[in-house]
Amino acid sequence: MTGTPLREREADRSGAATVSVVVPTRNRSELAGARARWALAQPAVREVIFVVDGSSDDTAARLRSLADQDSRLHVIVNERSVGPPKAKNAGIRATTSEWVLVIDDDDVPSDDLIAELLRVAHEAGADIVGVPWFNLGEAETVEELVARAPRTPGGPELDRPGLFPQTAWAQCVWMPANALFRRSVFDVVTYDESYTGNYYREETDLYVSAARAGHRTLVTDRGYTYIRSRQGGGIDRQSKLRYECSVLRNNWYFLRKHGAWLREQGLIRRPLQEQASLVARRLKPLVRAAGRRLTRWARR
Repeated sequence: MTGTPLREREADRSGAATVSVVVPTRNRSELAGARARWALAQPAVREVIFVVDGSSDDTAARLRSLADQDSRLHVIVNERSVGPPKAKNAGIRATTSEWVLVIDDDDVPSDDLIAELLRVAHEAGADIVGVPWFNLGEAETVEELVARAPRTPGGPELDRPGLFPQTAWAQCVWMPANALFRRSVFDVVTYDESYTGNYYREETDLYVSAARAGHRTLVTDRGYTYIRSRQGGGIDRQSKLRYECSVLRNNWYFLRKHGAWLREQGLIRRPLQEQASLVARRLKPLVRAAGRRLTRWARR
């Protein structure tokens, strides 16, 4: 028999269970199971909503088995993949808490992340609170990486997610994917479902849209998330050229949508300059790889 866990009943009485956790996932059964167990163990969590986005593995079955043991876990299954923006929006629409944590299935949170984000949100009167994000190398430890991470006045910058703010929190629109949102934010803005392919910039788009709508958007130094290595599943990464073309297309859409406002805030240069800079950074490795292939072919 499935019942409401004692942890939830006690938290509800104290008013502490105020967070819904939303996790989109695709073909990452083990990661999804681990993230579900983590979320359900957090005292402030009222419900956990997974959106299984067109998975062909046993992700849905694994999560439903966990849901049989804890009624706070809810599983939404898309028979075909609709992409992260639509999957996240579907999960958010199903939430019933005052606060919503959106987190990727393959990212690992720092200790007490939800509690720290809630604390900052209340202390700073924030609507959105995010943290830096790190991509660990195989031989690195997160403790070493965090210890040497730079601190800047505003924390993360465009395409530099691993920066801490110099103060406990700072205004920022460049946070990575994982953040805590006041639920009412999503009455005004949602993830833009026009992003396609690899969905590059869809998360940044949400933060910028929220800031433009007047929501207080902060980054804090009281936590972080990280990834050790990319695993299978998630978005399609099979074609490097297609992936990079998607980066450029989505970035240009983002700049056409927000470029003028971002420049007015002093956050970017002219949109065309930003796009040209991204083209140079993203295509250089492809050109080098193509040159190496041509050299090997010529030597045959």
